[in-house]
Amino acid sequence: MSVVWAFPGQGSQRKDMGVGLFDRHPGVVARADAVLGRSVRELSADHEALRDTRALQPVLYTISALTYLDLAARGPQPDFMIGHSLGEYSALYASGAVDFETGLRLVVARAEIMGGTSGGGMLAVVGLDVDRLREVLRREGADDIDLANHNSPVQSVLSGPEESIRELAPVLRRAGAGKCVLLHISVAAHSRYMAEAARRLGAVLDTVTFREPRVPVVSNVTARPHRADEIATRLREHMCQGVRWWESLAHLVDHGVTDLVEVGPGNVLTKLWAVARAELPGPTAGVGTLVGADAGAGTEAEVEVGAAAEAEVEAETEVSEASREVPAAVPGAVPPGAGGVTPAEGPTGTPSLARPGRPTAERLGAARFRERYGLRLAWVASGTGDGAVGEEVCRAAREAGLAAFADSVGPSAFADPTGPAGFADPRGPSDFADPTGPAARTGPAAAPDAGRVPDGPRTAEAPAEALVQAVTAAARHGWGIGLRAGPGADRLVTLLLDRGVRHVEADHPYGPDAALVRFRFTGARRTPAGTPVARRHVLARVSGLDQAAAFLRPPSPDLLAELVRTGGLSAQEADAARELPVASDLAVQAPAGWHADGADAYQLLPSVAALAARGPGPEPVHVGLRGVVGTPEQAATAFALGAAFLVSTSLTTCAPNARLSAQLGRTLTEVTDDDLTWAPTERYATLGVPARVVRRGTLFPARAHLLHRLLRAHRFLAEVPAARRRHIEEEVLGGPAAGLPPGALDGRVRTTDVFRWYVRETARRTGAGDPVRPLDHQLPCDPELTHFNRAALGTELAARQARTPGAVAGHLLTKAAELLAAGVVSRAEMRP
Repeated sequence: MSVVWAFPGQGSQRKDMGVGLFDRHPGVVARADAVLGRSVRELSADHEALRDTRALQPVLYTISALTYLDLAARGPQPDFMIGHSLGEYSALYASGAVDFETGLRLVVARAEIMGGTSGGGMLAVVGLDVDRLREVLRREGADDIDLANHNSPVQSVLSGPEESIRELAPVLRRAGAGKCVLLHISVAAHSRYMAEAARRLGAVLDTVTFREPRVPVVSNVTARPHRADEIATRLREHMCQGVRWWESLAHLVDHGVTDLVEVGPGNVLTKLWAVARAELPGPTAGVGTLVGADAGAGTEAEVEVGAAAEAEVEAETEVSEASREVPAAVPGAVPPGAGGVTPAEGPTGTPSLARPGRPTAERLGAARFRERYGLRLAWVASGTGDGAVGEEVCRAAREAGLAAFADSVGPSAFADPTGPAGFADPRGPSDFADPTGPAARTGPAAAPDAGRVPDGPRTAEAPAEALVQAVTAAARHGWGIGLRAGPGADRLVTLLLDRGVRHVEADHPYGPDAALVRFRFTGARRTPAGTPVARRHVLARVSGLDQAAAFLRPPSPDLLAELVRTGGLSAQEADAARELPVASDLAVQAPAGWHADGADAYQLLPSVAALAARGPGPEPVHVGLRGVVGTPEQAATAFALGAAFLVSTSLTTCAPNARLSAQLGRTLTEVTDDDLTWAPTERYATLGVPARVVRRGTLFPARAHLLHRLLRAHRFLAEVPAARRRHIEEEVLGGPAAGLPPGALDGRVRTTDVFRWYVRETARRTGAGDPVRPLDHQLPCDPELTHFNRAALGTELAARQARTPGAVAGHLLTKAAELLAAGVVSRAEMRP
């Protein structure tokens, strides 16, 4: 079965057509508002304004784009896309040929040009086939009339001078037309009379570089798929040539398409597909499906397609791109020049799509990155992996038009008095760790010399349930989940795929593993043109060129073969994966441990970006900075160096709705460079790889170093001298270590187990976000936070309550844009 997604045009508008869509995609809506210069939500509800094509066309484009994002999040991409007249711009956006803002600016320019054209008319004709229609036109000498739309065998639209159109209507009725409807418009759309408008639009189209569509988009002009180098020409011709809709449907049927999904308001295209199903030879065509405002009404399978249905089609189908007759100034209409098209015109009066001279926060970073995640700003709210970033923070970030990744633990995990409370096991996500392993213990046994008597395993049900809830919320609202390497990751990936999560932030220091590859390429496929596409995104954290190169390569053939053999991927998914990188985006973070090779994140960024530019696949791999940007100057520098986006970590943890107690939150808002230090981590216990932590008000760094020295000196705890072992148990661990699990082979407690247990315990927090061990709690901290704290002194952002994700990102990017506008660097305004 092959599927086409069809985007309706002008005439498909319905009351309340944007209900629900605007709330689900706040980032895209904010970008539309910025282009239009007013709220698209308000505009869509202003019925008077929508009588003006200059307002209606941008609204319809936006609603079709939002409907597409809803549909794309629920399933794989189609085999073809097509749009009826104005809908062709929506189809080109959905196929990746143009980004959302550029497509919207083109629609605004097109609507303004058409809104200023008059003197024409259009006539919908039902009941005459196109050959009979042309015969009548020849007989009557109506050589000033053009065929504007050929929608079905018995439904067409004529375009020409208004007087000629009016005179022709009774003639066609006498010739057998069942119905002739004069459309209430003042322009001869899709006819020779739009040549000047086509020239003006062509000047705007020439400023745009179109990309090769990921999915074939059938052109209204040629009834064949677009090619990137011809899109501008075809859209120019589109203004003065007819819409060959019936021929386009025939092309789709010839290429095996059996089902049509209508992406946008109304059901006109679904009805026309039902006609094609009945009339055109070829594979058994399926019933059209509605997605959008009318989706709840079901499909058109039960509609008898005949003259009566065609009469509805004729009134609903967007048969022209012209404006309806309205007063010169319609209240609420989008004024000329709005929507990112500069009001100033060139010598010929052609609107320009040239970017404004001053960069703005919304324009910093890569437009396609913002498009990929549906963002207003090229900013990602992430965390430090300790469970502080949950649904509350992610929801606030998404509402502000930012991307977000939650830590992979549910909120109730923090309330579990016996669990690790959000500290991810090095073997994988903590909720899938062995419930009887080291992470399951609440502490060493209370009684000395009692043998191996644990306090009891933690209850796995509550954290697991919370994790399911967190993953479900991420899938529903469009944020991602953090994914760490380890055996437990495979079960987490199964949950992510089951719930429909599309984005993960990968913390895989050794490179991609099977679980990550399975997530990335489940649902991957090839388009009919043979282009490989993946529908899930992996933002991978990297701290060196070798690590970045591992993510920029396709998975190894052996790994793909094993995944196919075990059922992790289908043969078709593995085939597409062979030509795609594992990562869709890379976040360069501050090096640590053995990665501290003298190059900091800012130095690594250009090299990683150059490596990414040579990577495989049809889509660019975007490269950004993670955890190191805390001032406007640093943000401006990052974009000047080519960053496509920025990721906040400790700044996100410091948000007022993060899962931290007031005390820990206050500590984070006050820390300086002198309050940070390096401490060995649990994840690479035997290697002693350090991480940045807060040392202010905690003994954790000193005690972690002590236990790590113990680990390096002794393999088993029993080898430690008795007096020193007693001191460690009483003063550091808080009790005898006999309750810790022994080694599997020799039955003795290893010093590695002691160290790992201690690091996990110091990371645990209560349901209120208070540390379980106040004296030596562990609080990770990246350098961005101390930089931000220093710069925010004396401002309202010095207070934790003011540090919402949107406020922090907005402040840093707005100030960075001002610095760049002052002439620091011009090329950082926007990346392709």
